[in-house]
Amino acid sequence: MKRGLKLGFGIPLVLLGLFMTIGGIALVVLVGTDGSFTLPQTRGLSSGHALVLETLDLSEALPSSGSFAATVGVKVQGDNGHGDVFVGIGPASDVARYLDRVQVDRITQVNWPGGMRTETEPGTRRPKPPGEQSFWVAMAQGSPATLTWPVAPGTWTLVIMNASGASQVSVLASGSITLPALGPIGIVVLVVGLAILTGAVLLTISGAKTPSARKGVPPPRPDEPVVALS
Repeated sequence: MKRGLKLGFGIPLVLLGLFMTIGGIALVVLVGTDGSFTLPQTRGLSSGHALVLETLDLSEALPSSGSFAATVGVKVQGDNGHGDVFVGIGPASDVARYLDRVQVDRITQVNWPGGMRTETEPGTRRPKPPGEQSFWVAMAQGSPATLTWPVAPGTWTLVIMNASGASQVSVLASGSITLPALGPIGIVVLVVGLAILTGAVLLTISGAKTPSARKGVPPPRPDEPVVALS
């Protein structure tokens, strides 16, 4: 292959291999081999009866099984001496009915790590203990309370409360998202990226080498007679 072609193919492939290698390393570091990405712990406060994460509207096309099915984990630790805490995910309509006319704080932004930005929604009614409700698709209570939910299509709301339903919610919360396919994908991207990068570097080095000069006719020795041209 000519030098120009080697360089023309080698340099772009070096960049491609480098980007794939960096991307593969980042993916493996972030999600590991099991495809799990953990969100750091953050503090959540509510002067009302609940912290409510804005409605999660998940498409019907979302995989519910297999390597591309996601699982959400939430761990909540009480931080105000009110005893056990509760975390649950339920259909948005049922949660809205349960918290109707109840003072809550709706989570509008989560700063990882750090705190939550909330908006207070006023109310005067005290809700019944959340653990007594039957509509939750996933729930946990205790100290800490750890919830695991295989993500499913639909419209859902996540709620964090005191297990008694009392006001003044103060928690330390962390979360995780697991997508099993991401682990193998990260490893494959890393291996392929390294292979492309190695081959491209060798190709570029080969193309950058200056070709050796062709051997010409050796000059005559001093003792050889010189043939005159007529």
